[in-house]
Amino acid sequence: MLDRFRSNKRQKGQALLLVTFVLTPMIGFIGLVTDLGYMHYLQRSAQAAADSAALAAVYRFNRTLAGSSFNCSISWMCNQPAKPCPSSLTTASDPIEAACLYARQNGFSPSNPKQNVTIESQTTPKVPTAPGLGNVGWWVTVRVTETVPQLFSAILGNSTGTVAARASAAVQPGLGCVYALDPVASGSFYQNGTTTFSSGCGIYVNSTDPTAMLGNGGATLEASMINVVGGVSWQGTISPPPNTGVAPVDDPLRYLQPPSPCSSTTGCDAADCSSHPSTTVVNGNTPLSPGVYCGGIKVKSGTATFSSGNYIIVGGGISTQDSNSHIVGSGVFFYNTYNSSNVYKPLQFSANSDVQISAATTGDYTGILIMQDRGCCTSSMPTESFQGGATSFFEGIIYTPRSLVQFAGNPSLDLAHYTIVVARRFAVQGTGTMNNDFSKLTGGNPIKQVGLVE
Repeated sequence: MLDRFRSNKRQKGQALLLVTFVLTPMIGFIGLVTDLGYMHYLQRSAQAAADSAALAAVYRFNRTLAGSSFNCSISWMCNQPAKPCPSSLTTASDPIEAACLYARQNGFSPSNPKQNVTIESQTTPKVPTAPGLGNVGWWVTVRVTETVPQLFSAILGNSTGTVAARASAAVQPGLGCVYALDPVASGSFYQNGTTTFSSGCGIYVNSTDPTAMLGNGGATLEASMINVVGGVSWQGTISPPPNTGVAPVDDPLRYLQPPSPCSSTTGCDAADCSSHPSTTVVNGNTPLSPGVYCGGIKVKSGTATFSSGNYIIVGGGISTQDSNSHIVGSGVFFYNTYNSSNVYKPLQFSANSDVQISAATTGDYTGILIMQDRGCCTSSMPTESFQGGATSFFEGIIYTPRSLVQFAGNPSLDLAHYTIVVARRFAVQGTGTMNNDFSKLTGGNPIKQVGLVE
């Protein structure tokens, strides 16, 4: 009896010892699972911080420097090797500092000794973390890390763990030649009859209407891509098949500011019209110099030769009359506005006239040929006409977000290297061609698109 008692006692002691041996790794395993779950949660937070920081940098870049050449003359633009964010930063003076502040707002601050945020940026055409991507203008890579004390798994000797995340974002050339921004109109992009339009890049149509893109009577359209928010009704040939139901695009030039001294919302009362106080009428071979022209410019006969520079048209617009009307000019920028004495009038280049104008290749308005005052035309939509004879071309960006643009420019492929229209609505008149050769511009296409690339 005593031996049986002693045997049971030994078995209980062995069981307790076995349970003790098993319990320790079980607790450690449960703790490891718990800590890994917590680490996974922190890693997702770290990724959100890295993503938001990288996007903040490229969006800030695009608002302030789009169209500029990409080089390391600006120190922050080429941030290699990666540099840590300053711990005392409170306001952002450049895109890199904007990235640092966004990382902080998402819980990752360099002032926390357990956290680290570094930023790398460069102007090389390829992003190291996204090697399959090319033709990049500027990129930024954000890395965030955090040392996390472990809880239960510390039993196994894991006193700390590290979470890390990385995100890269890039500024790339825009993909569109035509941006029709009207959100609701039928025929926001319109072709009628036997018109032919060829675009070397894409077409974006923001209207939600079932007939947002409308072609009648055998119209022919060819582009690199066609994206339509609403629907398409097309009688004729269209290639490639449009993508419908897509998300709308933002105004790609919303950052662009008017030339001094004009206001971005109330016209140009501050402009000095003393040099050209009334409509400038051209009736012969006439050289024109940069400056302010009140009452507009009318080219009736002869040739108006615009010297390179900025022209502020305060009311009256610019117009041609017939086959005797000629306009030439390279390196020019036209800002079409109004004041309290001169109402806004659209640009009207007639189909029989000859217009050969190209945008500047350097400066604040690189690649921008025409800009409309965004404060105009609140009660009606003007029609801007860009037409001309066989040798006419409009090389540059035509930015008229309040207007319908009627286009029949660049009939010969070798005349204009590139043409982009950003308008409220767009209609093809006759034959039109748009090219996308931006090799003349140091920074490439002035219109950029931004986003995460990894």
